[in-house]
Amino acid sequence: MTVQNIFPNSRLNLGIKPLLSNHYMLSFFKKFCDEVKSRMWRVKKARNARYEKEDFLKVFFFSEIIGRSIYDTSEILNEYFLSKKRGKRKIFVDGRKRREIPHQTEINKFLRQIGFKRAQNILRECLFHQFKEALDLNVISQKVNILIDFTEHPYYGNRGDSMIKGTNRQKGTKKMRHYLAFSLLSRETHLFAGLEQVATGQSKIPLIIKFLDNLLSIGFELNYVIMDREFYRAALLDEIKRRGGNVLIPAKSYKTIKKIIEQYLYGKGTRVQKYIFSTAPAGKYRKFRHVYLILNVKKGFSLLTVKRDFQNGNLSLNDARKLIYTIMTTEKPKGNSNSWASRTSRFYKKRWLIETGFSDLNRINRRWKSNYDSIRYLDMLARMLLYNSWKINKKLIQKRNRKKGKITDLTLTQNQDFLTRLFLSLEKKSQGVIG
Repeated sequence: MTVQNIFPNSRLNLGIKPLLSNHYMLSFFKKFCDEVKSRMWRVKKARNARYEKEDFLKVFFFSEIIGRSIYDTSEILNEYFLSKKRGKRKIFVDGRKRREIPHQTEINKFLRQIGFKRAQNILRECLFHQFKEALDLNVISQKVNILIDFTEHPYYGNRGDSMIKGTNRQKGTKKMRHYLAFSLLSRETHLFAGLEQVATGQSKIPLIIKFLDNLLSIGFELNYVIMDREFYRAALLDEIKRRGGNVLIPAKSYKTIKKIIEQYLYGKGTRVQKYIFSTAPAGKYRKFRHVYLILNVKKGFSLLTVKRDFQNGNLSLNDARKLIYTIMTTEKPKGNSNSWASRTSRFYKKRWLIETGFSDLNRINRRWKSNYDSIRYLDMLARMLLYNSWKINKKLIQKRNRKKGKITDLTLTQNQDFLTRLFLSLEKKSQGVIG
């Protein structure tokens, strides 16, 4: 499937062709189509069906790019193709007019046929296809860092099954869909790498291990795996270390951790200290992992200054403890321990990239409020692929302009505004697009 099969030819000749035909930017369209068709071969086409699978996917892709609903996008493309068609438009007995593009209800029905499991497989194949492209283009390296975090999406329906969880952090609802997201960081390029919807009571460790195994199977190597306190499990750290990666995770304030901080404040300990991290004593099979703790101070403060103020009596023990937090890592210190601790602490702050990535995903298009998990997942799929394509294309533009002595930065908003203007700024019939 080529770009010409997805978008009107006149759109390709108006300056948008370099972006749409650039496989670095939007190659996920063809890959997505191939993956959908390969997994829907059992879904037989009705004898009287007028539309092919590509006709439904045209609307889905167009909707994600211009940030309009399925209904609006369907009407835009339908009017365009009708304006280019000669002859009278057929009118049915009930007053409906013959369409060239499927209606919103037909598109939603088609998307529901894909199913949740198929959507998960499609997302994995498309994302890994993008990673291989980015590796071939030298945008990322073979050794990558993985960021892991949760994201919540509000749910406004009446469902109460295990896939819909309770929450008090969303506006207008007490229900949500809970997603476990993975992203890849390499050579200052941040790309989304996976998405799993987590059910109530479902363990997240098998999901993480399965994702890492899939990533390793296509030839990548692990450097750091950066996580939040929600993933504080000795068994998980042990599994990641077995796969050649090192973990960066904030340590919880247990009694032993508090004692280590106190010893540092009294001058009896160093900034980097050994620690034995284990599973709960009541566990059937207890696991141990030797790790290192790195003491850090909150933004705006200095670790040595906090220590000096405490020893001089300007800070109480409780206040000084509140300013210090600890990072746990499975990596051994390299060279000077203080310098290594500072570098590792600065790198750990890059875990916030996945948070800003979530914000970018929400700006790509309006959030769908579908009652079907598979359709909501497909929407997230398209956003992740579009986000990754923007990041890859941005890096390539920066490389090309750096050689020319230019400094440019293609933001997500600029990119989407550019695409939207080109599709929607022309007159209704003379150019074929409806505003």
